[in-house]
Amino acid sequence: MLSKIFTTVKYTLVTVNFLFLITGIIILAVGGSVQAAYNNYHEFLSERFFSLPAFCIATGIIIFLISFSGFYGAFMENYLMNMAFAGAMILMFVFQLSACIAGYALKSNTVALVQKQLLSTMELYGPGSLEITKLWDEVQGDFECCGVVNSSDWLAPLGTLQSRGLPVSCCSHIYGTIQLFNCTTVEAYPTGCAEAFGNWVQSHAAAIGAAGIFLVLMQALAVAGAVWMAKISREERGAYP
Repeated sequence: MLSKIFTTVKYTLVTVNFLFLITGIIILAVGGSVQAAYNNYHEFLSERFFSLPAFCIATGIIIFLISFSGFYGAFMENYLMNMAFAGAMILMFVFQLSACIAGYALKSNTVALVQKQLLSTMELYGPGSLEITKLWDEVQGDFECCGVVNSSDWLAPLGTLQSRGLPVSCCSHIYGTIQLFNCTTVEAYPTGCAEAFGNWVQSHAAAIGAAGIFLVLMQALAVAGAVWMAKISREERGAYP
């Protein structure tokens, strides 16, 4: 009976480690895609947002490498390799659990952090800072938002308190239309960019958190199986080292 359980755990652990190879690639891909998405709006995001995808990329690479030792240890019933794999996974478990907690804590503050960054760049809008100007126009056009909280946030920085004029990107318009076009607080998008853009950033942070939790649960099962197999292989099968 014990032999059948041992064999079942062995091949289950082999399968789990193969899945870890795939999971490592997925985690790496998630981190890379979020990093690439955030890079497009680097000036509007705190550096805290870039630590999560960077950690995710590093974790994916490490898991990919660790899973090889786990695969070998399970298949060869090697005590030392199984224990080394379990130890490495416990360390990764602690790091990832910390990252998940940090990620969800950051998620709850996303809109406030984005709002702070947006407010700090509004004064730079205009010919003097083309990079910031272009980024503001892209964000307002892509997310159909205007200003930080609402369109009136632009009036003081642009000096248009009387005319109520806003950046053209604050209003919906058809490119190529030949006519005079004025964008004011009446025609502007009603949603502020802190909310619209912040929700987009938040969704990407949540994707990393969800991937991390899934991986943590898989790791807990793999560690338990590896430790049990190492114990049995040493005591019952004399497979030490």
